[in-house]
Amino acid sequence: MAPRRPGPAAAVQSPRRTGPPAPPHLARTDHEAAVTEFEQALICAGEAFFRFAGALLGPEARAHNLSGQDCVILQQLVTAGEPSRIADLLRFANREDVSNVQYSLRKLIKAGFVRQVKGATNRDTAYGVTEEGIRVTSRLVAARHELLMRPTREIAGLDSQLQSITTALGLLTGLYDHGTRVLVGRR
Repeated sequence: MAPRRPGPAAAVQSPRRTGPPAPPHLARTDHEAAVTEFEQALICAGEAFFRFAGALLGPEARAHNLSGQDCVILQQLVTAGEPSRIADLLRFANREDVSNVQYSLRKLIKAGFVRQVKGATNRDTAYGVTEEGIRVTSRLVAARHELLMRPTREIAGLDSQLQSITTALGLLTGLYDHGTRVLVGRR
């Protein structure tokens, strides 16, 4: 008979906790605590990211009351390189809040950064970046380089850590989406 191997839980050492303890109703085990603490960090990182994205637009954001979400949509349109439909924007960002994306697009159009491209039907209507949107985005990219890219370049091993985190986030996104589908099916 082969010697018994320790299970996965026994083989993994728990890292030393540095933040506030996870709430007991969400974290009864070390694993649940680690996931809960990660989720809290994810919430804080997401909020910080959207504040930063909005601030990157500078005075234009303040003048037109643009948020970080609005800035992200502008960047999605720049990234696409051609006009995109709302459905494409939703799919790209894994969103389903159509009315919020429509509201962001209206604000970006009013600011002069985005233009509407009529299609054969309302569903085919697309949105593209204007010359002013390109100008604002180039300033945004320069500020992002100065405030984010340059400082993070100095962090040893960060690129490989980011690749691992990106992989984990992709897997967790799938699990959260699956869990959502299961819960919706239980209604």
